[in-house]
Amino acid sequence: MPIGVVLGLCSAVLTALVTEVYCHRCLAHRAFAVHPVLASFLDTYFRVIVGTDPETWAAVHRLHHRTADTPLDPHSPVQHRPLTVLAGSSYLFAKARRRVPAGTSSGKKIFLIRGLVVAFYMVVFGPLQVLLMLVVHLVCYLGIMGMVNTVGHLYGRKPHPDVPGYDVAWLAIPLLGHGYHNSHHAHPAASRTGPLDPIWPLLRLLATLRLVSLDERRAPTQTRACCEASSSVVRPLEEASSLRF
Repeated sequence: MPIGVVLGLCSAVLTALVTEVYCHRCLAHRAFAVHPVLASFLDTYFRVIVGTDPETWAAVHRLHHRTADTPLDPHSPVQHRPLTVLAGSSYLFAKARRRVPAGTSSGKKIFLIRGLVVAFYMVVFGPLQVLLMLVVHLVCYLGIMGMVNTVGHLYGRKPHPDVPGYDVAWLAIPLLGHGYHNSHHAHPAASRTGPLDPIWPLLRLLATLRLVSLDERRAPTQTRACCEASSSVVRPLEEASSLRF
């Protein structure tokens, strides 16, 4: 297998993990707090690789929860063609970000780091492998994000009939816990989405290392009050990431 494919797959999985743990569960839904040092690293990684700021990602996701499956939902397969949501997640995100408060600017440091990373891979692996890596990364990362938004709102069980989304348990592992999409919409601030949530062991490990402040009493479920929290404007990064540390 070409090294570019391997690098692209690893990059896509790592970026999806950072998105899920930091941008989604920590910033968007405040399920737990992340140590400021780790938060700074994850923030920089996300800005360099994804090209946007975590606060904006979190705000757009809260917009989705607040308007799920209505005409105001930024990426609902009920309102848009499923193929559009699956393949056009970047375009839909770019449109939705105009409707949320602007996040913090990345600054010149992020562009410098991104340039150094690209230069390193160019020197070590060559332009062809870097191009292959970029294509595989984009297809896999955006594919995961698109699958979460598409499958999670179209197929499966509905244990919480009054909220959007469906649960397809076996998809929880490849979709990083989002097989339980209906349960997530019902309890968005729960740090664990369901029994097969692959992120949960990672969170337990990070909690053991004191990198995450995890309240396990909130893990299995949460009250509907968390839905109200998810509808508010995302708090500043420093506040959301350093709680209880």
